[in-house]
Amino acid sequence: MEDFVELRKVTKEMKMRLIMDFIPNHTGKQSQWFSRSQNKEGKYTDYYIWTVCDPHTYGNLMVIGRGAWSYDDTRKECYFHQLESDKPDLNLRSADVRQELESILRFWLDKGVDGFHVQDFQHLYEDEILGNGTLVNGKTDSNAKLLKAWKSVLESYNTKPGREKALIVTAKDDLNTTMDYFDAGVTIVRVTPLSESGASLTESNTSLAERMETKLKNANSNFKRIGWMYGDKYSSRLTNSLDGPVQIKALLTLQATLPGVPFNYYGNEIGMTDHPTLSAPKKYRTPMQWNSKGTGFSQNTPWVDRNPDYITVNVETEDAIGDEYTTLKVYKRLQELRENESFQWGTMSVYRDGDLLMYTRKADGFPGYLVAINLGTSKVTESFHAATGIPKEVKVVFHTHKDDNSAISLSDRSYILDPSHAVVLEYE
Repeated sequence: MEDFVELRKVTKEMKMRLIMDFIPNHTGKQSQWFSRSQNKEGKYTDYYIWTVCDPHTYGNLMVIGRGAWSYDDTRKECYFHQLESDKPDLNLRSADVRQELESILRFWLDKGVDGFHVQDFQHLYEDEILGNGTLVNGKTDSNAKLLKAWKSVLESYNTKPGREKALIVTAKDDLNTTMDYFDAGVTIVRVTPLSESGASLTESNTSLAERMETKLKNANSNFKRIGWMYGDKYSSRLTNSLDGPVQIKALLTLQATLPGVPFNYYGNEIGMTDHPTLSAPKKYRTPMQWNSKGTGFSQNTPWVDRNPDYITVNVETEDAIGDEYTTLKVYKRLQELRENESFQWGTMSVYRDGDLLMYTRKADGFPGYLVAINLGTSKVTESFHAATGIPKEVKVVFHTHKDDNSAISLSDRSYILDPSHAVVLEYE
């Protein structure tokens, strides 16, 4: 706790907000709650989801095609787990469990945290009868009720306007489903901008540009409350999700220039990759690569092996080499670009021409911007004025791969954009 107190002190001095992960779906098997539930001690008996089962055939109990039950020698029953077997699911239908979770929220709010990110939210409520293949993840109505209750707890700690406590969830549902979470009072719903239902870039018959156009148009009315994130500790890193590492700068441009809140999974800003030999989920969770010596992450031995490419892929190298368009340097310039008013609160209009995704950002009284991203494999030539209706006189203020800070007249020529490149034009 001393470390946390020091962390809270430093973040306040730096005027940073501190958001904690809140994990209401499960505990570890070493939890005192689970030990008491194993032994059927009072209210703890039903803190988890148990069923009578045959210890020799329990493996036949499948949920969505995979084993989600494990036999417990102490209780002589099976317990339910949507994740690994060492993470038993809590029984959210128990009023005692729900009260415990609210107490956890209040404990950390009393310590001064500014809000919570709810992990594994889509797993909270299951069907009451968990037979073979009957599980339905993310029972939206029940989950929304939980969110309202937790939001009420957070609101009781709000001290003044602009200092409201944040409640953030990550949803793997479609954007229409997330409306229920917004209605429940969630501050931000975090989703992936890449594809529907968490599919990889290669798992669809439609082009990436077309899928992105659809997703952005569907989300437009709620953009300010959407958080955009590529990957997390349960899924492949951005670089591994792409057709090739060359695409990463284009996708980082997309994330940084959309309305809403960009969430960066550590290491994406330098192009970190999944560990080549570790199994999931450890391969997604290797230490941050600060330098070519493999140090800087911690004075202690990391709990998981470093990715062997840390020698060449690291913050120190990305900052030091003469190339002004390393992934990290491009990422930093995008954060500076995002500070402009039109990217902070401007409206957005979305356009597409084949593999070329385009959108404008414009706030009243401030310069507007056209973001153009070539998500295809061939060069594109586009008359941005004709395609989007922006003024003819523009200035190139950002490019992912080259120095092109020039003022151009769109009436004189079209713009040529190479595959996996992105450009931002400023106009009055």
